Amino acid sequence: MSNSTLPFSARQGELTDPSQKTLHMQEQEMKREEQQLHLQTIQALDSIQYSPRPATMVAIFDYAHEAAKER
Repeated sequence: MSNSTLPFSARQGELTDPSQKTLHMQEQEMKREEQQLHLQTIQALDSIQYSPRPATMVAIFDYAHEAAKER
């Protein structure tokens, strides 16, 4: 048997437990905070510039040169 006095748009959880609404708001806040932290991380990673040491580059090119000789 249904209660026809309740509007169709009302959610069952909000009617039975008011803490559900608070929990939903906390989840939204956490998602917003997570998105903001994700954006900050992306911006920080975009600002990093990598340049290998000259000694590393020399070692890479020496290895490539030796590998080319063996072919």
